[in-house]
Amino acid sequence: MNKRMILIGMLSVGLAAVALMGMHQFRQVASWPSLDEEPPLAVPQAASPTDSWLALEAVMSAVPMEHRDRIRDALEEEGMPAERGIWVLAADQVEALSNVMESSSIVSPTRSLASEEPQPSLIPLLPLAQAQILRGWDSYDGGEPIEAAEDMLLADRLGQQLVNGSQSLLMSVIGHSIQTEALAELQELLSLVHEPSVHALAAERLPLQAPQEGSLRAALLRECANIEALLLAPDQSALAVLSGGPSERLVGMLYDVDATVAQHRRVCRAADAWAALLPVERGQPPTSIPEGLSEVVTYNITGVKLLQMLSMDGSLNMVDGEREGQLRREVLRLLTAARLHGFAHSGQLPAGADALVPEYLPTVPLDPFTGAALEIASGQIETSQGEAVWVTLPSAPGDL
Repeated sequence: MNKRMILIGMLSVGLAAVALMGMHQFRQVASWPSLDEEPPLAVPQAASPTDSWLALEAVMSAVPMEHRDRIRDALEEEGMPAERGIWVLAADQVEALSNVMESSSIVSPTRSLASEEPQPSLIPLLPLAQAQILRGWDSYDGGEPIEAAEDMLLADRLGQQLVNGSQSLLMSVIGHSIQTEALAELQELLSLVHEPSVHALAAERLPLQAPQEGSLRAALLRECANIEALLLAPDQSALAVLSGGPSERLVGMLYDVDATVAQHRRVCRAADAWAALLPVERGQPPTSIPEGLSEVVTYNITGVKLLQMLSMDGSLNMVDGEREGQLRREVLRLLTAARLHGFAHSGQLPAGADALVPEYLPTVPLDPFTGAALEIASGQIETSQGEAVWVTLPSAPGDL
């Protein structure tokens, strides 16, 4: 009897729990948006790839990828790389890159995750840019500091053109990676070069080679459109359904397409509005998993998995991480101007950043994280990221 009562009690509790979960589920479903409430995203129209992209694609396909690890490793040590001459392994491609950079702006094709068309790998762009930087170090070792700075600035310009002409987030990521590495190596070079003409060249080029505002927003909206295409037909792409996951029939049973696509559009609009703000105003990016997705049972589980696989977290973090490269550029501009001041005043560095305006800088560079002017205090530049960059003059050639 006791066992029977216990069994009845357990069954009652189970039924009550199922009923509560069902009610909770129903309330959630009722609160989800519909496609009628969320009209299609305003996706920027894609432009045709330029001839310069086609030329760059030909250069990329010829990069000797078997040497990419050696080329990458050569730049990992500080100062002048010991293996700087290794760039000659990609000498023909580096020379061809210079010709491409002299042509029109580079506009890449769009890249869709669901596309079955062959897409050229963008990975060769990284060793190509690194070889370009190593050629600069080789020029410096050969007593040609102007050519060295030109090579590193050319690598920075390549990154800039990739970001500005990007029609995909992947291209934007690679462009920013190239610029970050080029600026770091250029800063190392300028800490060694004593000739004011080299610093003046950098001071002239650096502000011109900053990525244009808004290119990442357009790439973000195209990424949203690619994800939406997969959400509308989750069983049409091998990328969309996890290996060993639900069958195609189960996908249709557990996946509320309209509700999830409507949520996705809402999140994409929130992400676009966030990216449109000035960096200092952005705050935390919106979450990529929309509110209102089921918390219980398995309803819409496929939609959750898809949003996790193709979430915008990485995209939004990359948009936010754009400030890191901008900060490095602004610090390097201030460093270069301070050194030019030192060259012209018997080695005396400026007392503050304001002393460099207007002779060496049109305005004081801003910290993109705070919007405040960068300051020089006690011979160093302190940024909002806690980095202290010392403002020292380059070593004389005899001190190397």
